[in-house]
Amino acid sequence: MTGRCQPIRPVASAGILLLTLAAPAPASTQVTAFTFDSGRVHVGRAYEYVKSNRDGTHPTQVTVYVAALTRLESLKWDSGGDVATLVAATLDWDRFSVRGFDSRRLRRDRSETVQGTLTTDSTGAALRVSFLPDSAVPVRVWPWHSYDFDFASLGAALPHLADRDGRFVFARMDVVYDGDEIGFGDLGPVEVIFEQRERRDGRDTRRYRIGGPGLANTTGLLWTDAADGTLLEYEIPVPDEPGFTDGRLRLTKTLDLTGKEWEAYKRAKVGR
Repeated sequence: MTGRCQPIRPVASAGILLLTLAAPAPASTQVTAFTFDSGRVHVGRAYEYVKSNRDGTHPTQVTVYVAALTRLESLKWDSGGDVATLVAATLDWDRFSVRGFDSRRLRRDRSETVQGTLTTDSTGAALRVSFLPDSAVPVRVWPWHSYDFDFASLGAALPHLADRDGRFVFARMDVVYDGDEIGFGDLGPVEVIFEQRERRDGRDTRRYRIGGPGLANTTGLLWTDAADGTLLEYEIPVPDEPGFTDGRLRLTKTLDLTGKEWEAYKRAKVGR
């Protein structure tokens, strides 16, 4: 949830599923493709990525911090700017999905402002977003992930793959932009298929194809560290938000930070 500053209004158009509070159909599951191992959750680790178009234009900084076993924080900012977006996500390791989001805007010398929230019901089968208070969006496949969240929760799940040389499917549940209006819904399934092991940027990696209806029936590539499954990079032919023509995310550095160091890190990125 990037959370833009324009007024937010519900929108229902092709590819956006907005339902009332009627009980959603039970979700199918792909969670058996994963086996949770707490030792693969590196609490206190920060992953610094550069987000851009595939040709490197429109670079934006994204740092994903593992704040706790079930909590991710993602800080997104432009170098030299005085505004950043902070998204905190609670993870559900039973479903390898997000249980909730909290999106905030950070500005230099100003208090944080909440831009949007997402919550799930007790069964995880329906989502509610704050800018669509009268609607519930059913979850039809677990796990689900958000491209607008730079697939940070997908990155958290990848080290837990039971078969890293196999395939799995997840649902893309996401914000959809239509001019200055924002909607939210189920954009369809995304399949991830192992292709081969290869050396990339001096590292041993696993390369996967990623694509399907949830990515507008396009196909991109995704690389993980061959040893521990860390998300290293992806290139996807469609954008995740306005201002981009397509998508690339590339890991540049990892840091180990205490909670206090992470708070100082966030303040430093907006110059305060």
